[in-house]
Amino acid sequence: MIRKSFVLPLAAGILISTGIGAALSSTQDEKGGPLEKVMEDVQKHNAIITKGVRNAAFFKKNQKDVEKSAKELAKLAKQAKPVNYYHKNAKDEKEPAKKWGELLDALIKNCEKLGDVTAKPTATQPGAKAAFREVTKNCADCHLIFRVDDTKF
Repeated sequence: MIRKSFVLPLAAGILISTGIGAALSSTQDEKGGPLEKVMEDVQKHNAIITKGVRNAAFFKKNQKDVEKSAKELAKLAKQAKPVNYYHKNAKDEKEPAKKWGELLDALIKNCEKLGDVTAKPTATQPGAKAAFREVTKNCADCHLIFRVDDTKF
């Protein structure tokens, strides 16, 4: 049996360690540049879409949020496209700037498609989920080449 006198200090310790971790990561984000801010926003919208296409009930309830987040992802991809300092992290890519542009063009196209699919009143959860799979595939393809290895920090 866990005593109440043990739970409060444990919870406080978890909150403090989480706060320290957040403070450390925020200092790294400031050093990283504008792409890190974009990626934070991407994560927020990705979570909304992931939850929204989980099943038919969630999709029906969150369809407008999914549509809005898909369109925001397209805007964020357009915002990230001119970023060129990130190319130094390209793994085994001879022309990283060209590949960056190709990957972001595909991401923009698929995000806009997801937004269009979910904007229709007749949209279904399986259709939205299939369109979102294309978006997540674009993200994975880009991260394979350009993602910074977290173990460096």
